[in-house]
Parts: sequence; C-alpha cells; structure tokens
Amino acid sequence: MSAVLAASLAACSGGGANGGGGGDAGGGAPLTVAAYSQPTLQPNFNPFSPNALRGTMGLIYEQLYDFNTAGKFEFMPSLATEIAWADAGKTLDVTLDTRAKWSDGSPLTSDDVVFTFEYMKEHELLALPLTKASKTDKGVRLEFSEPAYAIVQDIGRTAIVPAKLWQGKNPDTELNTVPVGSGPYKLGRVTGQQAGFEARDDYWKQKVPVGQINYITTSSTSLLAQQLVRHEVDLAYAGIPDMQQFVAKDPANNHLWPVHASMKPLLLNLKRKPFQDLHVRKGFALALNREQIANAYNPGVYAPVSATGLYQEDWTDWIPEADRAPLAQNQQEALAEFAKAGYHKNGDQLVGPDGRQLTMGVLTVSTFADGMAYTQELVSQLTQIGVKATVEGVPPTAYTTREGKGDFDAIYGDAFTYGANPYNFYSSMLAPDSKHNFVGWDDPATNKALAALAKAAPEQQKEATLPLEKIMVEQVPVVPLLVKGTPYMYSTMNWTGWPSERNPYTTPDPGAISGVYAAKLVLSLKPAL
Repeated sequence: MSAVLAASLAACSGGGANGGGGGDAGGGAPLTVAAYSQPTLQPNFNPFSPNALRGTMGLIYEQLYDFNTAGKFEFMPSLATEIAWADAGKTLDVTLDTRAKWSDGSPLTSDDVVFTFEYMKEHELLALPLTKASKTDKGVRLEFSEPAYAIVQDIGRTAIVPAKLWQGKNPDTELNTVPVGSGPYKLGRVTGQQAGFEARDDYWKQKVPVGQINYITTSSTSLLAQQLVRHEVDLAYAGIPDMQQFVAKDPANNHLWPVHASMKPLLLNLKRKPFQDLHVRKGFALALNREQIANAYNPGVYAPVSATGLYQEDWTDWIPEADRAPLAQNQQEALAEFAKAGYHKNGDQLVGPDGRQLTMGVLTVSTFADGMAYTQELVSQLTQIGVKATVEGVPPTAYTTREGKGDFDAIYGDAFTYGANPYNFYSSMLAPDSKHNFVGWDDPATNKALAALAKAAPEQQKEATLPLEKIMVEQVPVVPLLVKGTPYMYSTMNWTGWPSERNPYTTPDPGAISGVYAAKLVLSLKPAL
C-alpha cells in the first residue's frame, strides 16, 4: 500500500495566484529585490553550483515540489503535482505536470527528470541514498537504499535541467550564462550590481504577472534601510537597524513579516569542563531571560522557543503540553543546579570547588549588529548570577574556523532550520556525524531515536519525535533560546498580494534554497492600483 502525501494540484498549496492557463507576461513596475550582499556579482546560473546567483532556483529552474514551512507544512506542487510512498519508504512515485515546457518551447519530460538524478549521482552531487530513477506512466519512480521519509523535502528541492543541454557539462566549472529552464523567467541583463529576469510570455503554468524582476546587491544594511524607505526596493530580508521604524515611515505601504523558520540556541562546548556536566547546562538554561534577549535588537522579530527546540506556535501538536512553554528564567533554580555541580556564590561570584569563578567566553560574529546585541544581553544576564562571561566577537572567517576546530567555550550565532518534519532539525544539531554538531554531542539514546525518526512513515513521525524532545528537555545537549524570525520587509507601493502572517501561502524567499517558494511568490503578486 502506498501512502499518498499530497493530492492533486488543485487541492494543494493556497495563495494569490491562479493555476493553469499560460498567456502573455504581465507588466507593471519592475519588482526590485535586495537579494545579494556581495559587493560585485559574478554571473553563475548553474543550479548545481553552491555559487549560483539567487533567481537561478525558482525563476529560471524549477524544482519538483516543496512544503510550506511558513504555513502548516502543506505540500507545494511545482513540476510534480503529487507524490506517493511505497515499499516502506524506499520508493517514491512522482507524478509530473504534463504541461511543463522549457523556455525554448520543448516539453519537459520524465526523461529530463531521470537524467537530472542520474547526472547528480554521476557527479556525486546527490546527498540522497538514491539507487535508481526510472520512468513511469505518470512521471518518475525514485528508489532508495533505505527509507527516505525524513528527506522528502530534500528530494523535492531537486532542480530539474534539460538533458539535451547538460549531457557532457562539468557541474564544477559550468557557469551556465545562457540558461534554459522551465521557470517563469528568462535571464535578462546582468551587471556587477544586479541580475535582471524577464517574464516568459509562454510560461506553461499561468500568465506571469510581474514582467521584470531585478535582483540587486546592496553594500550595507544602512544603505538598504534608505532604499527601503525611499521605495527603491520592494522586498528585502536583511537585518537592518530598527525595522519597526521602517514600517512607521509609511505604515500603509511598508510591512514586516518575521517568518520563524529556524532556532538559535546557546551552544556549550561539551568537550570542555564544566559544560559536560548536565547540572551546569541546566543552570545556564534556567539563568536566561529569553524575552529580554529577543528584545535586545529589533523587538518583535525573534521570540522565545520551547525547551524542545521546536517553536511552540507552529509545532503545538508535536510537543507534549508540559514542554510547550519556553523555559522561564529562575535564577534561584539555576543556582541550585549549579550547586549540584559544585558551584556556589561567593559574594558576587559563582565559584567552583577549586575556588575559581566560573568563566565563559561566548563566540559570535562581530560584523552582525543584531547577533552582537543578543549576545551582549545574554552575557549580561549570566554576569548577574556570578559567571565571568564575555562576548568574543570575531570576523566571520575566524568564527567559522574556531567553530570548526572546537576552539570555544560557547557559541551564540548558529541557527538550525525547521523542515517538513523534525528529522533534519534534530540530526543537524545532535547526530555525531553532522558537520553542524559543534558541541560534540554523541549519545546512544539520541542516535537510536534519530535512526527511528529517519525511518518513520509520515503518520508515525510525531510519536517518533517524542524521544528526541525528551532528550532536549532532560539532557540539554544545546540550550534552546529563540526562534529566529527571518525579517522579510516588503512594500505594497507597486505590488500587492504578498504572503503575510494572515495568509502565509509561501515564504517570501528570493530563492536561495527553495525555488518553489520564490516562484509561488512572484506568480501571486498583483500590480498596485
């Protein structure tokens, strides 16, 4: 028996755009998106390259499907209209939309999809346990060496390329400066400061409402703030100073929607004393006022998160009721936990059995004003209970180097992204072979729980997640603090129909990872009257 995860195209993701049709491309003012932070753009539209410019995914190349992590994780069709599991998660049947066409007018077929997966396997680009991709009457069948339920979102985010153009190309060196994709846009003019995208008048799915999109680079957050206020940018998602002031400048047109898509914990180096002591970790968790940390910079963007690490507003049904509320600050209980590890107050200092004050440096990126502000508030609170805590702000390169070498006491800066199910979220933090498990957590019970969740069918995943939530609450391998609000700022001066908290039909992402999100957004906009 196969488990159908999504029904037909018409029954799936909501939003402002109507499916079907095709026809002439739209017009209106160009849509300007602050999508790049690098000072000079290097043209690269290779969907297999980590250096591909934003817009490659979604505007030019389409992916199979995604799940709406801004909403209730509903299935979002793209090239695929339906997926169905079989063979206990080792087989996924993908139904393709037969209307799909490349921008040169030729049809996109199951041959292209099979080719894409085989091409990625050949060039070791596929981080999936795929053993075989084959054609079916309705699309393609993907076969895996082990249950692949947990990576269903990763499978869907595979960008499909035309077989006739990619055979023989080297994905490591190809810049693909004249791309042919199935998405709603063709590549327009590219300069060192922006990439232009022109709407296809023959797009297979529907009329494209936005005739021209310009993805621009901005050199600083202060400049971006000015561009937003002057309505020179329609969409941005960088952490500019005082976002609420941006809204206040023109509340009729300026809007802010912080999408809570990831969690930022305090990471304690479990390979250093005294952080491997559970009572020390619990002491730190109880010592912090998450609300005050969240309000240290741009209030209203971040929010306290439950001790499970899952955001209680979005994952309510997955979290036991007793663990949904974020951990409240309780300095007396914190000191009691520290006492169990041999630490006690001596005047205004928290000292250990050796009579020395508990000392900790918190590593963060010095060039991120928001990260520095949050870390300074965190350190200030630890100082209140007697810890000699300091902010170690370093440039990005030094941050990643020290993080990778384990050269830190604690870190505040990393964010762990939620997905269609919690497997990737927890495994990235806690799996011993994860490159993001910087704290050094390696626990047999955790490994067993991760393995069980990886194999769990969709209807079993809530139950399979509970052991991992219990480990987070009781063992505190990391200290969950805040859910990160990616601050999407947009203007309705030129375009309306944006996703919002009331209508979260997609994440307004310009398309770094999910081209499905980006395409859904631009196909749902309407010219302002």
